[in-house]
Amino acid sequence: MSEDMDGLTVLSIDGASRHQSGVMPPLLILQEIASRYETDKGSLPGSFRTNKTFQMIGGVGDGGLLALMLGHFGISINDAIRDYRHILKAVHQHPDSAGWSKEERSQRLETVLKALVALKTSPSDENHPLTKPKEESPRCKVFVTAMHALNLQHPILLRNYRGRIDSDPPNCTLVEAIRATTAMPELFTPVTLGPPHRKIDYFSPACHGFNNPIDQVRQEAKAAFPSHSISCIISLGCGHPGPIQIKDTTEDAARAVVQLAMDSVRAAEQTYRRLVGIPNLYFRFDVPYGLERAVLRLNPTLSEIRAHITTYVGQDQTSDQINSAVKQLVERPASIKASELDGILPVETTATVWVKKCPLPSPNFTGRRDELDHMHAYFVSGVGSSSHIYVIYGLGGCGKTQLLLQFILECQTRSPRMFDDVYFADASLETTLEADLKAIAVNKNIGETAADTVEWLSYQTNRWMLVLDNADDKSFSMQKYIPKSVHGSVIITSRNPELAGLTAKDSGSRRIEDLEKWAAEELLKKLMGSKGSPSDGEDSLVTQVVDMLHCFPLAITQAGSYMSATGCGYQEYIELFQVERSRLLRERKGHIPDNYPWSVYTTWAISFEQLKTAPRHFMQICSHLHYTGIPKDLFKRAATSRPLTEVDERAQIWLSDFMNHTRNDEGQWNPVAFDEIIQNVMSFSLLDYDSETRLFSFHPLVHDWTREAIHFTHGQDFPDVQCALQLLALCVPQPDERSSTSFLLKRHLLPHLNSLVPAGADISSVPMALRISPVYEQAGRWNDLASIFERARESGGSRGGWDVETCTDNLASSYRHLGRHSEALNLQLSVVTSRKKTLGDEDPSTLRSMNNLAESYQALGRYGEALELHLSVLVNMKRTWGDEHPDTLNSMNNLAGTYLALGKHTEALDLQLLVLSNQKRALGDGHPQTLISTHNIASTYRQLGKHGEALDLKLSVLANMQETLGDEHPNTLLSLNNLAMSYTDLGMHAKALDLQVPVLENMTQAFGGEHPHTLAGKNNLSLTYCHLGRYAEALELQLSALPALKRTLGDEHPDTLTSMNNLASAYAHLGRHEEATDLWISAVNTATRVLGTEHPLTFNLQHRLEQCLGCDPGERDDDNSLVQELDSVMATLLQYEQEERWEDAIEQGEIAVEAFSGIMGEYNPNTVLLIFSLAMNNLKLGRTDDGRRHIERAYRLIQDDKFSSEGHFGLVLRIEAAHSRLCLATNPEEQASLAEHQANLVVTEAGRDVETLIPVAEDEPSPQVRAADAAETRRKALNAPLKDRREVKDDTATSGSTRAIETEDSRHMSTISPEIHSATTPKTSQAVTNALQRSGETSARKGNGEEHTSFPNNQNKQTSPAVINTPATSPSLNQTNVETISSILVSKIRLQELCDASRSIGG
Repeated sequence: MSEDMDGLTVLSIDGASRHQSGVMPPLLILQEIASRYETDKGSLPGSFRTNKTFQMIGGVGDGGLLALMLGHFGISINDAIRDYRHILKAVHQHPDSAGWSKEERSQRLETVLKALVALKTSPSDENHPLTKPKEESPRCKVFVTAMHALNLQHPILLRNYRGRIDSDPPNCTLVEAIRATTAMPELFTPVTLGPPHRKIDYFSPACHGFNNPIDQVRQEAKAAFPSHSISCIISLGCGHPGPIQIKDTTEDAARAVVQLAMDSVRAAEQTYRRLVGIPNLYFRFDVPYGLERAVLRLNPTLSEIRAHITTYVGQDQTSDQINSAVKQLVERPASIKASELDGILPVETTATVWVKKCPLPSPNFTGRRDELDHMHAYFVSGVGSSSHIYVIYGLGGCGKTQLLLQFILECQTRSPRMFDDVYFADASLETTLEADLKAIAVNKNIGETAADTVEWLSYQTNRWMLVLDNADDKSFSMQKYIPKSVHGSVIITSRNPELAGLTAKDSGSRRIEDLEKWAAEELLKKLMGSKGSPSDGEDSLVTQVVDMLHCFPLAITQAGSYMSATGCGYQEYIELFQVERSRLLRERKGHIPDNYPWSVYTTWAISFEQLKTAPRHFMQICSHLHYTGIPKDLFKRAATSRPLTEVDERAQIWLSDFMNHTRNDEGQWNPVAFDEIIQNVMSFSLLDYDSETRLFSFHPLVHDWTREAIHFTHGQDFPDVQCALQLLALCVPQPDERSSTSFLLKRHLLPHLNSLVPAGADISSVPMALRISPVYEQAGRWNDLASIFERARESGGSRGGWDVETCTDNLASSYRHLGRHSEALNLQLSVVTSRKKTLGDEDPSTLRSMNNLAESYQALGRYGEALELHLSVLVNMKRTWGDEHPDTLNSMNNLAGTYLALGKHTEALDLQLLVLSNQKRALGDGHPQTLISTHNIASTYRQLGKHGEALDLKLSVLANMQETLGDEHPNTLLSLNNLAMSYTDLGMHAKALDLQVPVLENMTQAFGGEHPHTLAGKNNLSLTYCHLGRYAEALELQLSALPALKRTLGDEHPDTLTSMNNLASAYAHLGRHEEATDLWISAVNTATRVLGTEHPLTFNLQHRLEQCLGCDPGERDDDNSLVQELDSVMATLLQYEQEERWEDAIEQGEIAVEAFSGIMGEYNPNTVLLIFSLAMNNLKLGRTDDGRRHIERAYRLIQDDKFSSEGHFGLVLRIEAAHSRLCLATNPEEQASLAEHQANLVVTEAGRDVETLIPVAEDEPSPQVRAADAAETRRKALNAPLKDRREVKDDTATSGSTRAIETEDSRHMSTISPEIHSATTPKTSQAVTNALQRSGETSARKGNGEEHTSFPNNQNKQTSPAVINTPATSPSLNQTNVETISSILVSKIRLQELCDASRSIGG
């Protein structure tokens, strides 16, 4: 085609309004044009060929089919009429077509089209391509339009020629192109086009307002013929919507006809306004009315349609227009350059120019009072002193335009009016803005350009308002269209928050959010009209509807219009929304009062289509995360992490493509590039960002739409869920990352994982399970973790290997936290055995597994094995990693938990203090690990009787946990439970009760009704009920707790036996002694068989049974009084020491020594301990001689054969060390200082620096071995046989009959606990009576509750409930009572371990 050829001619064909008549009207009009063309040219009848007369033809729907038949195949109009009638009869007018499904109708059409294409091509080819890659450009360029869900604003062009590279869709066949442009959703299935990796469903654009392709024809002509002139453009329609009369069809069908026809007319009118200044350029032929009967009939005849067309073309005006068009086709003058076709052309003739008036707001406008008041205040303040620019921005469909219209209405209806003149301009495109501003200039006779209007307004002194509505186009600067004036005001509405920068004041902009709930409900009722008043009980349904729609204005408007149009009620709409959510938000039904042109989803599709590639991918990735709280750091970590293994390769490639947009040329994180992606999304208000928290969030409806839009773009099999999962997996901080930042990130990731798993994310691979597990571990989601690791083991078990063993180890930890201790132990034994064999005893993985195994031993009450393993692990960890490594600290913490279970509170406390010091230094005071360690110390304080200090620490830790972890985190719940026990210790039972009731409910929800934590909470609450005299409620709790413990832990577990004891006590309190006796007998028999007669729990149970079986009540009451008095002696001593009243403490200590010497003998370890404590108190006052005298006495006693050191290794070490230091000192002052210093050193049995205190001979066992031996002998001492407890001889050591706990001094003694007693009743020694007479003090008894002394954290220990003994009767004072008293001089020993909570480290 030469450059100097005549003007080109272009043809545009609309889609059919109804498939029954199809595009017969355009064909018959074109036939009339062809006939007159042949006459003017002097050609033979039938010689007219459309593809030789027009250089470009564009069509949509059946108009697209017609374009290909006439332009591509080059058949005559008569042949086209014949072939098209055949298609209509075979598909749309077939007798059985009404019963066909979309699939059947689509298959039928495809068969007919393939036959047609095969007939028209040479050689015959039903799969003939639409465009041949190497074929020369055809004489007549033909395109048809189609659409997919993510391009609802701009149809896709399928061409028979090579178009612009950046806009070419995938290659397709002729049949596929026709199917795509004709695929009306209500009749046909979409057509899938594109390569295998990027399949997209296409459908007809006619149903989305693009039934007239004139805009695409105009733009394509400009692009295809940039240097040519255009002679004429002919546009053929299928029927103008005149006075439609509905007959033989439904109202919906008629409404659909009108809608399609109106779309065509609207596009035609816009084109006319653009080209009205060029004579004989644009011709539009469309039957205005009278065709409705033929259109709406099921089978209109060709003669009926032809009759109407004949009438139409015979009208004078239409006939003249056809003659003018034919003249242009024949002469082909150059009317206009193709490059000038898009844009408003100069008007050569004088015409009336209408200024766009500001419309009224919707009659259903509701709410927004705060926003309106803000605008009034802004415009009232300072008018006349500066330019007032106000920007309203927000998500498309949020009601920005309606807000400004309501504001203007309020301003103009008040007296006096706020503004003298209001000018309204459409700023959606620069061309529309220019046109509206130009119209003002022409109307006011001040010029002919938009610039003239801007300049004129700048000099006006009256109060004017300029509205720039929908300023969403970022391709031009808005600044030049804003007049500079102190008298006028400008309001801009936009989706782009960046325009807020145009305002001179901070208050000059407002982001529009969702409606308040009351306003949303009121809007919905208004839209429903007379149906909107909910009947009784329906108010909640209205609330439910607006909640489903998140109070989003456009969604509510669309829902109300739908319900009003269809008669659908609130409940029916709710049910429909559950299954047809996408359709209801994508399609409009009924009258929209504010004339907003798009549906909810279409509104956002318009914005989405304008995004660049990377921002689109960003939204698609985020669409499967939770819509709020998306960390910005998530993407940085993903971009800088190593690729994952054993994951979905397609998802990995797609994610990698996106992450490449966030990296620089060297592959490093590029924050500038990422910020550009974010700004692009935020510029349409599709995304929010909180700069303080560094978190992104989406509107819930936008988030849902983005997820659904992926399937329209990429197909249902696109790995979008796996892509999002891989993004999260790349960012999860691993166990060696213990900073506060890592903790917060894991906390933010949990809701996103919770969103992905139900959506089908595959987390079954072992690497993926290990990668994401820290998130669930931190949150205490043990059920979820167990499920994850079970599936991972199944998927990777056959392969074996280190990662599967790690998975098994973690599964065991999950079981342990769920109270499934036996299952956990079996798994961990297998892991430890395997790792010792393959990796060795000192490999880090082996040590971690051994640590976890030790925790399982402790959970099962096997303290000796737990202690031995913990000691071994700690020594090796120190040697491997050093004292301050997190795993070492964790091991120390777990060892402290074991000490607590054994009642060695001082040793535990020193370990805990050391751990806390290191964690504070490494992690900070507020880190969860630090908080857990602090709380463990508080629990130890409680065991030592320091209830005030324990309470203060717990209150502080709880506040931090609630802030850091949240109120429902497992650690927070355990902290609340333990705080309640401190209140109980202090006698604040009502306050404890206020905490325990809601905590138990939350623990039941968090852990489950049968978890040991929950059952411990029940036990504690029942104890509080007992304290308050509410025994029936206590009994009810115990009756529910005991069966659950039997199911969870078994009949023989110490926790179960404890629960039996407590239930029996509750029975006894209520006078049900027979039931109590039966229960105690059963518990004693089980404890004797499982734990042995020497175990403290066995002894306690037997004692309670003997009590219940009966002693003289009067004698028991007398002895109980003596117990209370002796308790008072020890309480007074403890009080003096805590208050540092050393004179009084020394006097009281002498009383205690005399009493215990007289009762238990001088060689009893408790007597020796009191003597040693007395020495320390004297040294504190500088009484060196008295201090030395008492130390020497204690040293003499432990050297005597009558003293049994078994189980009292720590006490012996202290006395020996203090004595040796005294011997080395050269003066009394040095002696006192050295002795006190040495006595205050805590010599633990973990092997810590023992060698530096007491040198060990080469033939002696190591301190570690000695420590382990001492621990075992001490355990036996704590559990001495009952008969030994009853023997009281001054010349016999009684170490096995008591639980002496060595501490640095006696200030750590707790008050006497009368909860453990023997049933024997010998007479009280006179020494006790004498001592009591000298004391004259009394103290109150305090009961013990179940406290979680530590928590489940990364690797930290949590102990399980202690024995709770609610006394059934008053205790008897006898020899065993005295021994019991002495055994708790320092601390109340735990009788069973608390639940283990050591976290398995996954490598």
